[in-house]
Amino acid sequence: MEELHGIYLTSAEAAGVMKKSENLVAQMCQRGKIPGVKKFGKSWLIPIDSAQNYNPDRRGPKPKKEKLAAELAGIRAEIAETAKGEASA
Repeated sequence: MEELHGIYLTSAEAAGVMKKSENLVAQMCQRGKIPGVKKFGKSWLIPIDSAQNYNPDRRGPKPKKEKLAAELAGIRAEIAETAKGEASA
């Protein structure tokens, strides 16, 4: 059997540290989203460092409101440059 080095938490304990549900932590372990986890029977053991330093991957699509605001800012900048170019000509 593989030796464990360091302090490990159960998925229930890690869920409390990460402020997530126990089921979500177990799913993240199964999908490889948390580094250093070990499967022990039906349970997951999560290194305390991984639980404390967990930073969710937020690469999803921008919310629609933010996307529209960014597009509007770009259009306003184009209009300002065009007006500036016409005024100097």
